[in-house]
Amino acid sequence: MAIDTEVSKSTHVNIFVPSDLTDSQVKECIVQFESIRVDSVRVAKLTGWHVANRNAGSFRLKMGAVFDVLGPAFTRGLHEESQRHALTHSHYGNYANVVSRFDDFVRWYDGDPLEKQPLSRKVLQDPLFVYQFFWTFQRWHFEGYSVRSQTQPMERVLANLQRQWIRIICWAKFVLVRSGLMCLPLGEVWPEGSKKLTRSLREVGHHRYADGEALVSQKLLTQVPLSVTDKEATELLFKRIEDDFNKVVLWARRQIDRTAHRLNAIDRACEKGDLITLGSRISSRAYGQPAMAMSSLVRTVKETHNGFTIIDQTMRGRLVSATGTSFSTADLAENLVLPSKYAIAPIAIWLVAQHPVLTDASLLGCELFDRNGKRTGFVHTDSGSVLVVKKNRKGSQQEVILSEEAASVIELLIQITTPVRSYLKEKGDDGWRRLFIVAGGQGFQEPYVFTSQTSFAKSLRQKTFVHAHSAELGDLIHALSLARIRATAGVLVYLDSLSIEKMAESLGNSKRVAMNHYLPPTIMQFFQERWVRIFQNAVIIHAMKDSRFLLDATDFNSMSELDRFLEAHALRALPEESGPLTSSAEQAFEATGSEIVISLDEGILGVLLSLKLAVENAGPRAAGTAVYWSEFAAKVESHIESDDFLDPYIRSCLVKARGIASPQQFEGLVCG
Repeated sequence: MAIDTEVSKSTHVNIFVPSDLTDSQVKECIVQFESIRVDSVRVAKLTGWHVANRNAGSFRLKMGAVFDVLGPAFTRGLHEESQRHALTHSHYGNYANVVSRFDDFVRWYDGDPLEKQPLSRKVLQDPLFVYQFFWTFQRWHFEGYSVRSQTQPMERVLANLQRQWIRIICWAKFVLVRSGLMCLPLGEVWPEGSKKLTRSLREVGHHRYADGEALVSQKLLTQVPLSVTDKEATELLFKRIEDDFNKVVLWARRQIDRTAHRLNAIDRACEKGDLITLGSRISSRAYGQPAMAMSSLVRTVKETHNGFTIIDQTMRGRLVSATGTSFSTADLAENLVLPSKYAIAPIAIWLVAQHPVLTDASLLGCELFDRNGKRTGFVHTDSGSVLVVKKNRKGSQQEVILSEEAASVIELLIQITTPVRSYLKEKGDDGWRRLFIVAGGQGFQEPYVFTSQTSFAKSLRQKTFVHAHSAELGDLIHALSLARIRATAGVLVYLDSLSIEKMAESLGNSKRVAMNHYLPPTIMQFFQERWVRIFQNAVIIHAMKDSRFLLDATDFNSMSELDRFLEAHALRALPEESGPLTSSAEQAFEATGSEIVISLDEGILGVLLSLKLAVENAGPRAAGTAVYWSEFAAKVESHIESDDFLDPYIRSCLVKARGIASPQQFEGLVCG
């Protein structure tokens, strides 16, 4: 049977021309069209429900089941309240997912064969029904996961389910209840999921249970147990947190230096390699030689394609034929220093560590150029190099003055992203304006920009990245994230200054946010308890300053506490003169030179002598602070015994202090 290949020969096509209709026929068609009844309910459902957040981001809410089960009026009210709710948020994606989850549950609940009270607008005003409804919702949310996904939930999935559930409850309170679409549950009791999976509704901070028992904070690189002994807390605060942070920062810096080194090696590779042209092969001396082939590939991509091109199977085949050897696109991308997600990661981590005021969203979303092509995101001013970012929660532009080293890293980032930036600009892709641009795949697929912090975080969890850097970072490889780097940097500012205000300033947050969301409770509790102890010791010292039991009554638990005590009670600054000095006073001042005033009594001298003897017994094991106060005590003792010192009261205090000196009390402190 012959088959016609030309449609015009096998098929008759009738083309309708409006001029074929008479005026009366046209009028009849109009009447028929206008007589069609438009189903407004179906129109509403087909149109869908859209909301916009305060950054003009648009989200489509999935509410088909809500519409079918609870009716158009309820759905319209939910849509209006959701729009108001969205306008209070910079990002509404998570809540759009909540609405979708609620819609899925409504569909399941309505179709559940078990006999129960049907869902309607009316029953949502019954506190008992709402109570039972949300407990059923919770059970479906958690227990139904394996049915919905056909997989068993792992630890991380369970934690995510718990976070989603907390968000569902918050949404129900702020949208359903506040709008009057639903009443509060009986007794205002909401199901809160499992606290062992993640934080409770009223708990602030990134907490979870490790091994099912020990609650820890995961906000920092270092896991901070929420219940520790003093010894553990001291080690944690003054060593582990800083050590972990420095380890990551040094690793990131090494990766950046390697990137810069490879960038400088590109020209040398080009000098060694041949330029591959269409249909040609490289020279016979280089053909089939992997090293020479790689140099030729580097030169060809750099000179012919301006440093970047898409390498598909066809192009790869031509390049293999031209060089006589196969090659790794990942190695080629590394030699060309293309901004793969793995090359970008250390740069972002290091920048946040140096300037914790940069959030992951503001840094990764930084626009280097404005829509007119003018470079506005990284500029040089009289104050120094400035990175201009947008902090979403503030909703405003933020100018971050960079250190010289950070500015040089930004310049390096701009340099390695130039090839993919040019590619996107030529394509008309607006992503070319962003500071962070990633070469897709192993380096030669479509470039992209980070649309969320999640896409960046995923690259840190991929096996290739973990395998490449686990030797240097150890277990810290699993804790890497920009948020944790930033939080750790802020906490280190607090540990160094003991100032919430300075910590908040370094993070660009309010003091309330810094304290509640970044400072782990353990650290705050650690210092609060010690401040109380020091205050208590001060009270005891003043109350018992004339008692020979002064040393026994004090409770020094660390050298730092003793150091603070001695600074507060043994030394005094010279008082300021309220009036001009007399000539005799001036002469006395000039004669004595620089002086310090020491506040001494039997108790203070007893502490100093006890410490001095403890340091002598400890020998080279004594800590620097203890040695300092030991030498100070020796000088004070020597001065009191000198012929120039004539105060009989202080001399008597020294004699008594020698009698009560107890080096055993400080043996555990001087070596710590």
